[in-house]
Amino acid sequence: MNERQALAAQLQGAPSHTPLLQALEGLPLALAGHRVAGAGHTIYQILHHMDYWRRISLGRLSGHPPPRPHSAALGWTAPEAPAHDADWQAAVAQLAEGLRALEAFVLDPRFDLDTVVQPDRGTSARAELLMIMGHDSHHLGQIVLLRQLLGAWPPPRGGDTW
Repeated sequence: MNERQALAAQLQGAPSHTPLLQALEGLPLALAGHRVAGAGHTIYQILHHMDYWRRISLGRLSGHPPPRPHSAALGWTAPEAPAHDADWQAAVAQLAEGLRALEAFVLDPRFDLDTVVQPDRGTSARAELLMIMGHDSHHLGQIVLLRQLLGAWPPPRGGDTW
């Protein structure tokens, strides 16, 4: 397996942990927006937060970086719960599309992983990809823990339980 293949696999979560999209499968709408006592956010809010930063990363990788957010709060603007099942399904579909778009960059041999995508910070495309993967893994852990606390883990196709 070469570097690009390894990065593409890691975008999906392999071999580190349950794939992100699999971890969301079978989650009832009511639980997606249920705030667990002591938790800062719902799964729905976490999903939107992840998408917010993924869109920023995609902009940077495509050569059209958005302005750097002036506040971390900008990534946490979603309501606690989706209003309808269609809202939840759209959020999951948007996450899947974002993962596919990142994978397309990674697997394109013409895309230079050493290209600087954040000139003010000297961040390369490779570092940007690693950052978003780490960010996804962090929030996946939150999603798994929330599902466990809600009695909704593992998902239908299974997931790490240790």
